[in-house]
Amino acid sequence: MSEIIFSARALNLSFGGVHAVRDVSFDVQRGEVFSIIGPNGAGKTTVLNLISRLYDVEGDGRLLFEGLDMTRIAASEVARRGIARTFQNTELFEHETVLKNLLIGRHVHRRTGLLPELFFTRSVARQELAFRRAAEDIIDLLELQGYRDQVVANLPYGIRKMVEVARALCIEPKLLLLDEPSSGLNPEETEDVEFWIEDINEELGATIIMVEHDMNLVSRASNRVMAMADGAVLAIGQSRDIRNHPDVLRAYLGD
Repeated sequence: MSEIIFSARALNLSFGGVHAVRDVSFDVQRGEVFSIIGPNGAGKTTVLNLISRLYDVEGDGRLLFEGLDMTRIAASEVARRGIARTFQNTELFEHETVLKNLLIGRHVHRRTGLLPELFFTRSVARQELAFRRAAEDIIDLLELQGYRDQVVANLPYGIRKMVEVARALCIEPKLLLLDEPSSGLNPEETEDVEFWIEDINEELGATIIMVEHDMNLVSRASNRVMAMADGAVLAIGQSRDIRNHPDVLRAYLGD
């Protein structure tokens, strides 16, 4: 029996009386790629925002990660628990280099205090070297060697998307949340996304929850898929079954 790493129970959220998420429940198994699909306005990104604690769950809804209740923890604690995420539009330090952006992602692992940092003690130096090695490993994994010292603002959009993923991986997440990783990419870049999702999943052992519109990518990369519409879950299952599910077809194509 597969181990459940994350569970959502009865998630609800409204904005001005409009139900963005309605009674959403699902489980994610350790090591799988779990995709969330649905038409625009289905509530997909809102679910990610609830998991990463950007929004508060309403009512009796619960978020459980590795058996621990994280429903009311501070958003700043999410990364320390082992959850990292990317955004549909990249959120990077545009005027810093790729390497510096990745090193920022290591901040949750900092163990030295203010005084040692000011005097750059041996413990701080060892920590910085360890951080650098970890960042370089991620650069190698995602084949970003040629962009290491380039300023993010000068990079093509597709590379920026990869840099954001790389920064998230520097947190060493057990659970990685990807919000439309192929958005704005051309077909060749989208194919690359499939390969690095596979590498992240297999080589780093990260469980992935992915919101995605590209059904070809979803079909190839996912173990299971959850379809949503109007804030509610329509179906959960294998991608081939979800694509042919009557409620899913109705949500996309109408009656």
